[in-house]
Amino acid sequence: MGILNSRPQWQVSSIPDLTGRVAIVTGGNSGLGFVTARELARKGAHVYMLCRQESRALAAIEKIKSELGPDTKTKIEFIKFDLQNLKSATKAAQAFMDRETRLDILVNNAGIMATPYELSPDGIEVQACNGTGHFALTIPLLPLLKQTAALPDSHVRIVNITSIGYQFARLGSPDFSSLEGLNQKSGSTWVRYGFSKLSNILFTNELQTRLIESGTTNIYCLSVHPGGVDTELSRGPIQYWPIFSLLWALLKYIVVTPEQGALTQLYAATAPEVEEKDLKAALLFPVAQLKRKKAIAEDKERKLGIQFWNLCEALVREKA
Repeated sequence: MGILNSRPQWQVSSIPDLTGRVAIVTGGNSGLGFVTARELARKGAHVYMLCRQESRALAAIEKIKSELGPDTKTKIEFIKFDLQNLKSATKAAQAFMDRETRLDILVNNAGIMATPYELSPDGIEVQACNGTGHFALTIPLLPLLKQTAALPDSHVRIVNITSIGYQFARLGSPDFSSLEGLNQKSGSTWVRYGFSKLSNILFTNELQTRLIESGTTNIYCLSVHPGGVDTELSRGPIQYWPIFSLLWALLKYIVVTPEQGALTQLYAATAPEVEEKDLKAALLFPVAQLKRKKAIAEDKERKLGIQFWNLCEALVREKA
């Protein structure tokens, strides 16, 4: 592990001016996504909040505008996006492209954690949608991301939020070669969560490699573990495992606020140092620290990454 920033710690005040740039944040109506959308907008970016529930998104947008004050020219818009519906993901991408001619920052932030086994309307294990839903959103946006990267003074970033929980995947046998493998029930809900967070890193790795192979070398793809954060992500285990609520009551004394937790993904999305240090396909831990990936996530032979990519392509063709 190498520390990218010496103390003092990187802060939102370090975000450069983002006037003229366009950003997407999924799951932006609360928690880390809310803070990320707010701080990008504060620095002048035109932010699109992609969420499942319009009412909650619009309320969050109004809250951000209120917090930033009437003197700011805050630009935040809502687009419907359901992480567990592949057609919704591709429609969200098209809706965005119908409105915009550039995309500078894509933060794939939405997700669920440690929920009981259940299949989405597309027949995909719901936690696995943490990976498949963002794949379905990101791939249609690639031409626009590349187009933006070709412009002068461009700084294009794709940030995928993962978790240290990806290491739970090592307690099972991740198999992304088929829908049956993706939907496997082996292990606990935490192992399935680990599979989904592993897929976020594998997607980052594979996407970065394919961009470079296609000749696009100035788009930076990063995976970010935000740390232990007090957000609505805990709803899953608290709702279905009451004992977790007792544990969470204790953890609340050591977890950080969303404002603190969002720092690393804001760093990944905006800091010039990402390009200066050539942090392509990097895994970052709080705050803005480069973390060595475990072998399962490094995936040097690209076996799991290619499996996941090919499966997602097939699922999108069939379902979306």
